[in-house]
Amino acid sequence: MHREETNQLDFVLLSEMLEQQYCITFNDTGYTKAEWLDRFGDMPMNEAISAYADKYNLTPIKALLKFQI
Repeated sequence: MHREETNQLDFVLLSEMLEQQYCITFNDTGYTKAEWLDRFGDMPMNEAISAYADKYNLTPIKALLKFQI
């Protein structure tokens, strides 16, 4: 999600990916777009999401699904 290429659609996609992987939206992160870009803007989107999840110790949805009965 490189800063110079970022647009509104990138944040829509980011929110969708966060929701698919961690059941949260971009708004749930507590970051503004500028804050997200300052922190994660130099990373590809998948790496940025992973870095965010690691920072806040998030558990991916698919890890939880394997524990369902």
